[in-house]
Amino acid sequence: MPASLPALALAFLTIPLGLSSAADPPPTTLTIQPDRPAQVIQGMGCGAIFYEAHITSLAERGRHTEQEALYDAMFKDVRTDFLHLMVRHDHEPENDNADPFTMAFKDEWFDYTRHTIAICKAARLRQPDIQLYATLYTPPAWMKTNNDPSGGGESRATLKKGMELEFAEFCMAFLDRMHRNGQTVAWLSLTNEPDWPHTQPGCFFSPDDHARLVASVGNHLAAMRKKNPALPTVKLVAPNCLSAPDAAARYLPPLLKAAGPLTAAVGSHDYDRRGHRWKSLVDAARGRPVWCTEWCVNGPDNSPDLINSATEFWLAMTEAFNDGAHAWMAYDWVYPPRKGGEALIHLDWGERWKPTRIYHGFRQWCLPLKPGMRCVPSKVTGPAASDISQPGLKASAFLSPDNRTLVIHAAVVTDQPVNLRLIPGTPFNSATTRHWRTSPTESMQPYPDTKPTNGSLTTTLPPRTMATWLLSR
Repeated sequence: MPASLPALALAFLTIPLGLSSAADPPPTTLTIQPDRPAQVIQGMGCGAIFYEAHITSLAERGRHTEQEALYDAMFKDVRTDFLHLMVRHDHEPENDNADPFTMAFKDEWFDYTRHTIAICKAARLRQPDIQLYATLYTPPAWMKTNNDPSGGGESRATLKKGMELEFAEFCMAFLDRMHRNGQTVAWLSLTNEPDWPHTQPGCFFSPDDHARLVASVGNHLAAMRKKNPALPTVKLVAPNCLSAPDAAARYLPPLLKAAGPLTAAVGSHDYDRRGHRWKSLVDAARGRPVWCTEWCVNGPDNSPDLINSATEFWLAMTEAFNDGAHAWMAYDWVYPPRKGGEALIHLDWGERWKPTRIYHGFRQWCLPLKPGMRCVPSKVTGPAASDISQPGLKASAFLSPDNRTLVIHAAVVTDQPVNLRLIPGTPFNSATTRHWRTSPTESMQPYPDTKPTNGSLTTTLPPRTMATWLLSR
């Protein structure tokens, strides 16, 4: 769960949602350059974290039709590539034995995973290719310096000395449990925001301690698999910091020196949104794929149906991909109803559920994007142009591997409409174009198919509107 956001991360949420009365705002031009493909994307994801039992509560109350409808909304109607899971501290309340190669865990310790497994089964039934990615928030209390699941706040609780192999065995026990139930986890983060003094479940590690942990645990997981080939293989995502600038400047250098071959992907949350943070992380990753492993609006939002938060999601995704990220994950699928933008869907325990405007915008973003597409440059000029620290029209674009499909996303992150001229570029200057919008009054609303005229499309986007164009030739 995200910590309180730094002030910069909340800056855009102060923009009011008033509708402008301006009839004809000056034109803004969005130019796409499909002839300059950049990084290959690995896809989109979302988490089932903290509220797994909440997600399955409909079935627990015998409301199976409603439960299946919720699963359809999550995994059939939204095209995602990763399901992010939480490894809880519960499954080893006491040391199973003194041998970190021999797992002697009791079945009752894994009771919480029945919810996780049910969600994974529902996801894979609807999206067979979805990949499971798990994050350990904290090891069990007996492994930690404060003897408590909490991160300890400013005391910065961490792992006791000599516990690294027990830590690895604990992780493998979860992986093995999931694997035995047909839900093999492909990716694993050993820490969650190790750079932040949490009071929620967490475990702090300095950059050097984190690097040593990944090296020790990664090597021991490999040793366990060598001794028992039936155990699953997993790829590590690190350092999974709260701050991408912190990850790039402080955590990655010692991590790649100590455990470079063990780090399959470089991941970070996005709660410190200073500058071109993703470009810095891409540069520091030395060729490894870079993931945004978590983001949400963790602050109050009184806008209608969380439309402000919905456009903030588009802003965060645009910034990440435009600066080189390969994958992006929203924080959580389901939360109880609230005024914050943490989750895509709100669910009263065992009762009614409702997709928020965040959900509709996220669905619209994800549906046309597929792994293997490449991000291509986009440039905004005119009155709604903005830099990375200012609101305006934010855009990104993606090209299919066969160069026949171009996806363009744009979000109006202001309280003013944008009179837009869209130039898709060669060879899409006469391509058949589909168009959808999510706005304060629309939920992935389709618009009539069209084609560019003289190489461009023109439209007016209302305030807080998210627009997608799919061009095919």
